[in-house]
Amino acid sequence: MRGKIHFISNGIFSTNIAGGDVHFLKLAEAAGRAGYELNFFGGHALAEVITQHQLPGTVTLTDDVKMGKVNQGALGGQYAMFRDFYRRYRRTLRLLRQIALDDFVYAVSDYWFDVLPVVRCPARRKLMVLHMEAPRLGQIFMRSRPDVDPLRLASLHYWASQKWSLHRFAKCKTKRLLYLHPLMEPRLSKLGVRNNEMTLMSYGLDVAASDTVSAQTRTYDAVWIGRVHRQKGIDDLLAMLAYLAQRLENFRAVFIGNVRDGLLPHVKKIGLENNIEFSGFVSEAEKIRLFKASRVFLMPSRHEGSPRVIGESIIAGTPVVAYDIRNYRPLFGDLVCYAPPFNLEAFQQTAEREIQKMRAGKNYLDTCSLADFKCDNSWETTQAKFIQALESL
Repeated sequence: MRGKIHFISNGIFSTNIAGGDVHFLKLAEAAGRAGYELNFFGGHALAEVITQHQLPGTVTLTDDVKMGKVNQGALGGQYAMFRDFYRRYRRTLRLLRQIALDDFVYAVSDYWFDVLPVVRCPARRKLMVLHMEAPRLGQIFMRSRPDVDPLRLASLHYWASQKWSLHRFAKCKTKRLLYLHPLMEPRLSKLGVRNNEMTLMSYGLDVAASDTVSAQTRTYDAVWIGRVHRQKGIDDLLAMLAYLAQRLENFRAVFIGNVRDGLLPHVKKIGLENNIEFSGFVSEAEKIRLFKASRVFLMPSRHEGSPRVIGESIIAGTPVVAYDIRNYRPLFGDLVCYAPPFNLEAFQQTAEREIQKMRAGKNYLDTCSLADFKCDNSWETTQAKFIQALESL
């Protein structure tokens, strides 16, 4: 064994995982394959996820039972989640004696319930990850960033948690901070984190799996995947689809994910129930197939961090039409077809143009060299950077 690494993951409360949770599991997989002994601090839901993904290692449980389903948009639901996270945090602190001085310990999120145990544990070698920057205090009060919820409590919690976590972690002596977007670097430097204590890494793409799915007949003109939230530009998405259905003969689109209940009433209201298919929750292989079976991926989001889904569309060879928001170009360059933010008319026209080109057999991605993009963002490269970060400590 090359050492023992503890993953502090108190934020998983469901087996339906995505985004940062997928990222952490891929890094754990790489560490296990590289010969590190694995242990996971987290709840019963995490234990189920570890079993489902067949990861080696042990689980140190930080709750008594899996938290029941709550309405995250309601005050009562947010309070229930905070209470559950606090209980896991307190139990984690009581169990830190299991961590030895020479172990590695990794906070899989930037929330206090993962980072503060890392800071306070006996292990000298500490790591954390920064996936996305929280909204600033002024953005929360003014609701000027689309991911700020109406109650603002969750956003205030996110802002305070990230600010405190980064402040505490920056004071650790032997550390490695992983960050997923180049625009984050100035903030980390200002906190006192040195260049040799940071690692920029990708959000990660399963390039190998995408390449194994054969080319598909382009059955759908448009594909969309996301949450039913104003951050995702749902109103613009629906207006876009109504526009395209009027302009394009036999227009068809597919929505990926468990969004039927949230979006079907709106789809019926604009008379597109016969134009839009709901796939429901699908496997990774089926998601890739649906991307390859579509002419354009629509991304009307008004704010994103490091959206893996754009990269997944690109490596599947499906053009992306998105608003030109700040975070995209450093990650995707000219591999995305941009519309001025948040000009709905320009977005509609851009999407119509790209769909017409695709119907005519003209795909702008065919003229792009994707080799470097695939290499830089593959899980293999991302996992290798994590192992290098461990070795650097």
